[in-house]
Amino acid sequence: MRKLLVVLMVVAFAATAFAADVKLSGYMEVKGIYVENGAALEDSDGEDSWWEQDGNVQAKFIVDKGTAFTVRGDFHDGTWGTDDMKAKTTGDGEAGFTIQRAFLEHDFGKAAIHAGLMATGGWGTAFGNNVEGNYRVKLIVPVATGKLTFQTTKNYEASDYSTKDSEKDDNDGYGVDYVGKTGAFTYGFNLTYADNSYVADSSGTQYPSTVNNSDGTQQVKLEVMLKGDLGMFGFESEFAYADVTSDILASESATASEDYNLFGAYINGFAKLGKTTAGLAFVYGSTDEDANKGYAFGDDFDTTFIVDELSGNALAPGSSNDDLTGYTAFKLYADYAHTDALTLGAAFAYAFSNWDNPTYEDVNLYEFDAYVSYQINKALNYTVKAAYLQVNEIGAGAAQYDADPIYYASHMLSVGF
Repeated sequence: MRKLLVVLMVVAFAATAFAADVKLSGYMEVKGIYVENGAALEDSDGEDSWWEQDGNVQAKFIVDKGTAFTVRGDFHDGTWGTDDMKAKTTGDGEAGFTIQRAFLEHDFGKAAIHAGLMATGGWGTAFGNNVEGNYRVKLIVPVATGKLTFQTTKNYEASDYSTKDSEKDDNDGYGVDYVGKTGAFTYGFNLTYADNSYVADSSGTQYPSTVNNSDGTQQVKLEVMLKGDLGMFGFESEFAYADVTSDILASESATASEDYNLFGAYINGFAKLGKTTAGLAFVYGSTDEDANKGYAFGDDFDTTFIVDELSGNALAPGSSNDDLTGYTAFKLYADYAHTDALTLGAAFAYAFSNWDNPTYEDVNLYEFDAYVSYQINKALNYTVKAAYLQVNEIGAGAAQYDADPIYYASHMLSVGF
């Protein structure tokens, strides 16, 4: 815990020696998980069970009026007993502890600026989001009914004095977004441009832009969001369109692809009926068969318990996301607040593939979810989940099969402050 102790010492020193106001926050969870037939096989390969944990501590130092900097350390995010979850300090330092946020901010009144390592990859609703720490400078300008934000993001820096035109091989992002509120409605747009000229082959070797005159890939993406709170009824929605131009040649990279565009949509309507909240959600992700790409629902979006836990396992080609990619899904759900401390919920989801790929084009699935959550005190929560997933028509031709059912159970103790 050496690095964590250093962070806490910095917090204590800043608070006492410099008389800065310090706002501390944090989170930690420990979860036990059980899965039967996690690979979605025709004949179950048996059971798996494991423990995992995640946590972070964040300190915001308010050093003057409108001026602050924030530091967040994440520790031991993973599965107990694996190599990346060592329990002791090694010669390389404390395994599993990383600084995920470190940025400064100042409010000039008519505008505010944030710069450093901050959260990126999230906007609007959770749909399509994959929030990670990244280096960014953003300017926030208050406007009528909302805020306008301009940002530039550095994903990779390739500049090298000894390499000609190496500046062209950076991976940079630029964007502008607006979020406003009028009455019961919150709305906004997010327009981004990503220029990734860093080209690597399957072994990770970089190819400069001067090789075969490759410009890598460029993406223009537009997201539009609308939410409404109408008393008994409410809704949230998000629509996204991404256009990607690729200049990566097959001779340069195993990830070479053609130009493509993708569309995603999410609509969730719900009603608040006393202690019960019930709703219906529609989720859609398009595919581009020539490029073998699909619109991903996102790592931070949870269609169902099992699909999220198993990362859409065996359900889409080349998928590396924590949920479905290139699917249409419907979800009916209800949450019941029995008391202030006890909440129960259940959901049914049905989804089918939008792929033309013979291995995945017929895949369809349905899942039942249920949970019980108990708030032990203001900071401590205990949640139990259970789920049943049936996946049908995996594969093509004579090899096509319906998977044995997938069973899931978990319980989690979490604390937040």
